[in-house]
Amino acid sequence: MILLYLILIGAAMAQNEPRPPVGSSPAQPLPFSHRAHVSIGLKCVECHQTAATANAAGMPSVDFCMRCHVAVRKDSPAIATLAQHQKDRKAVEWVRLYRLPDFVYFSHRRHHTKAQIACAACHGEVAAQSVLLKEKSIAMPACQACHDARKANNNCDACHDPHPG
Repeated sequence: MILLYLILIGAAMAQNEPRPPVGSSPAQPLPFSHRAHVSIGLKCVECHQTAATANAAGMPSVDFCMRCHVAVRKDSPAIATLAQHQKDRKAVEWVRLYRLPDFVYFSHRRHHTKAQIACAACHGEVAAQSVLLKEKSIAMPACQACHDARKANNNCDACHDPHPG
């Protein structure tokens, strides 16, 4: 009986949209424009290098950013802060827009490489955004609807670990 109760509570929690809500743009530690970076020819996977190979898409290191910014806009206060982060060997603590509960499994590799789903399908037209917004819901019904539309596995164990911890 207790197990059934815990399963029902977990299912109810999974229906809620993980924070932040869709359409929001939480304050970030540094200004960053995807539009500006895409306009010079950068591709998603150049900065988010593990999107095609791992569960998480990853964030570029400060060293990666400073390869260009050692010369590009180096006098901007934001780049000065970035350079200080590099000097201090400190990562930028970006505020995540998409964070699933610990009991949910998601693989960027599987979706990007195997299923050939474009980044924009979930993240919206990031290339046109100066300020990144949470574009799509990552609540369970939204994921299930996408799986249904693509005739993908919608079994519980496709996304939920039956033996957590």
